Amino acid sequence: MQDYKTYKLSRKEKARCIGIALGIGGIVAWLFYRNGYAIAIAVVLYHPVKKAVQGRLCQKREKEILFQFKEILQMASASLKAGYSMENAFVHARQEFARLYGEGSLMAKEFAYINHQVRLSITLEVLLEDLAERTGVEEINSFTQVFCFAKRSGGDFMKIFQNTVDKISQKAEVEREIEVLLAAKRMEMKIMDLVPFGILLYVGLTSPEFLDPLYGNWLGAGIMTISLLVYGCAIKIAEKIVAIQV
Repeated sequence: MQDYKTYKLSRKEKARCIGIALGIGGIVAWLFYRNGYAIAIAVVLYHPVKKAVQGRLCQKREKEILFQFKEILQMASASLKAGYSMENAFVHARQEFARLYGEGSLMAKEFAYINHQVRLSITLEVLLEDLAERTGVEEINSFTQVFCFAKRSGGDFMKIFQNTVDKISQKAEVEREIEVLLAAKRMEMKIMDLVPFGILLYVGLTSPEFLDPLYGNWLGAGIMTISLLVYGCAIKIAEKIVAIQV
């Protein structure tokens, strides 16, 4: 089964990365250096752009995995309350989940595989540990540890299972609320990211004589390069500020 800890870009996504790198390289070449050869910056930019796109897509998929896992656990919990055994509860939960989110959804595929393996006499604990390892999602790993401990130690398994599901659901809901609250701030950050480009473009079009000393000489190129590096650091700091972990 798939390892979700890394994200493999499709051809379309790689082409998108190339387009982004060329676009940024072209803008930087004209605004900061006024030199067509500076578009070669796009070659240097491709790797960080690719890494950033992979990171964002991987993070987006991780959030989707957690949301879907939370949903299927809640369905399994309802099935347990209805009198199903643990194994059959996940079979029933997977059927309900597939009806709601489609057969192509991540957890529908994963639990189709898990339920099939259970029928081949592989324990649910082993399969959930494998899922936790492949996803790398902290909440799934925590649930699996509690699940395996509860299965081995006995006790009030239903209560332990329900409490664990409730905690995962609460954390997932808090994360979604934070995402909603930060959406406006992220939009403001993106607008602020474009402000330096806007200023250079405006001054370059309306009063080009103010910027002329910075172009066509090594000193000006050095000043622009330093400005570009400071600008890049500011963007990274801004991203870290809005990247709140629950």
